[in-house]
Amino acid sequence: MDAKEQFKKLTNDYSKMINDYTDSLLLTFGSNKKARMFLREQLAFYSNSQTHELIDNLIRNLEQLALNQ
Repeated sequence: MDAKEQFKKLTNDYSKMINDYTDSLLLTFGSNKKARMFLREQLAFYSNSQTHELIDNLIRNLEQLALNQ
């Protein structure tokens, strides 16, 4: 597998993980707003930039879902 194919695969895997985790948060909290509030609270507990990036991506995904409804 060349670098371009590897990058595509990793990008697809990351997108799937974000979508799966978003779905899990919606099931757990029962509302988009509560899930986003939980994630924003979690930002205070983590200083790792990669964790912040993940949480920001999850929040953006939830916001996009809310706008599409």
